[in-house]
Amino acid sequence: MKEDERLDLGLVDSVEAVAIGEPGTRTFKITARGPRGEAIIWMEKEQLFQIGLAIKQFTAAVEAPATVAPYEPDFPAPSAPGSTEFKASDIKLRHDRAADVFTVEAADPESEAEDDDEEPAITVQFSFPRKTGEVLADQALEQVAGGRPRCPLCSGPIDPSGHICPRMNGHFRGNFELS
Repeated sequence: MKEDERLDLGLVDSVEAVAIGEPGTRTFKITARGPRGEAIIWMEKEQLFQIGLAIKQFTAAVEAPATVAPYEPDFPAPSAPGSTEFKASDIKLRHDRAADVFTVEAADPESEAEDDDEEPAITVQFSFPRKTGEVLADQALEQVAGGRPRCPLCSGPIDPSGHICPRMNGHFRGNFELS
């Protein structure tokens, strides 16, 4: 895919944030589906958290416009619906104020070629209205929060097998409750 041939899914019908696996070994993804295709973007927990938090903060601080302009995707539709799945190392979120639409752009710069014979970076973008963004933000924050409980002393994650707390100089290995 060339930079000017990135996959732009346009305004998608559905966006979903999911965590897969047991706490401590989970992986995170956002799946976007629409008439132009589908994208599955794997990401780090912190990336999903930041997307959810940014949308929440933005929608709380900026009211929806009284009238909304029609949304126009940045790039033309592909000749056939596209599909991609990759782990993103670079994710951007932006908002189109006139259309009141969020756009997520995900890229994997690590897939970019070091010489001209290899494929360039994988890039995909998709857009969704404010209401969908609010649902995505709730899902993202819920998925991130569903992890391991935190230690009340050091805030580190507590594994099911216990926790070696650095604030206790590693001497306390059991679970405890603070009142």
